Amino acid sequence: ETLQRIVSTLANKNDEIHNFIDMLNHTIKNVQVNSSNAISELDEEFDGLYSILDEMKGSMANTIQQEEARKIQALQ
Repeated sequence: ETLQRIVSTLANKNDEIHNFIDMLNHTIKNVQVNSSNAISELDEEFDGLYSILDEMKGSMANTIQQEEARKIQALQ
């Protein structure tokens, strides 16, 4: 009888461990999906910021070139 209770307790604990492992695996998958989504969103955000900075660079370079041309023309 005592041995049967021990075996039963071990079987229950084994089930609990397997359930816990399943829960951990599910949590790991959620973390992976969330991390992947966060990285994708970050990539999009940085791509947008880079695009804006590149446009600003072009605009500022154009302004500098126009100012340079104006000054050179005034000096000539």
